[in-house]
Amino acid sequence: MVVALGALFPAVSLAVDGGDAEEPTKQAGEDRWVPSLAIIGGVTIQQQDGNSDSFMVDLNSNSTPLQGFIEGSDTAVSPFVGGSLELMSPALPFSLRPRLFVSGEILPTFAADRDLAVEGNPSCIRGPEPNAPCASKPGGLSGTSFNAENANGQGSSLITQVDTLVFGANLGVAFPVEVLERQLRIKPSVGWISYEVEADGLVVDAACGDPNSIPPSTRCNDFLREMTLAASDSQRFNGIGPGVDVEMDAGQLGPLGVSLFLGGRAYAIVGDRDMSFSDTKSYDDQLGTDDATALFEVKVDPWIFRAHVGIRFHYLGNQD
Repeated sequence: MVVALGALFPAVSLAVDGGDAEEPTKQAGEDRWVPSLAIIGGVTIQQQDGNSDSFMVDLNSNSTPLQGFIEGSDTAVSPFVGGSLELMSPALPFSLRPRLFVSGEILPTFAADRDLAVEGNPSCIRGPEPNAPCASKPGGLSGTSFNAENANGQGSSLITQVDTLVFGANLGVAFPVEVLERQLRIKPSVGWISYEVEADGLVVDAACGDPNSIPPSTRCNDFLREMTLAASDSQRFNGIGPGVDVEMDAGQLGPLGVSLFLGGRAYAIVGDRDMSFSDTKSYDDQLGTDDATALFEVKVDPWIFRAHVGIRFHYLGNQD
């Protein structure tokens, strides 16, 4: 943390005056309640795991895999830029003059999609030739003859995204420190975060042929059953855990003070960490009477981590 502070504030070195204990220099506004507004930018990081399974069951309860069982994982790195409102108490009557603070945050997040479990390229069933149209469109089966084994557009995907609205709160203690005539505050705290994960699952599979023809056909051009199974889900997760900020006063203009800060937090997820959802479709055609099912599952890691920097504007009131 000290190294990072030195990188953010070149004026602050690693040398801290370690001489005889002295009464800390009085900081502006420490004898009053100080509200502040901060602009914060940073990232959250969390591991996510997922799997999908798809199969078909006939009238005799015989099960046949479609795309089968697929699993994978990815690290969700989610940038955010948001704001925080904080209220800091007057200095407590102790030698270190600590101050209590409480804050609330709204952190709009701009996260990319995460591909957890992907196999093939699920879209629509097409012939094997390049740029073939979807078989379900008019004229889509008029091209090169193909079977289910070499049909394009089959596959399975499970994709997640952290929703834009992320918010949280913090409760902690600020300890004033003077470093090379710079006023700093070390701010350990306990924080809460709330965020939502959205998940989308898709399975596309083809069954082809005409068993009633002579001889029986397996060509998709003769008959195509395009099985598209899609489902989605979302869940809000909550985490609680420790954090620390290092904040440096940068200047003051009248009753308005400005400070710069950086920090990090780790949150333990409380409650259920799993999302399970599915889709089933029934078919009754010349290939038989069957139910096609796709099952999807997403699990988030027990911890989510956060790093951030920001600028804070304090209302210090009129100073005597």
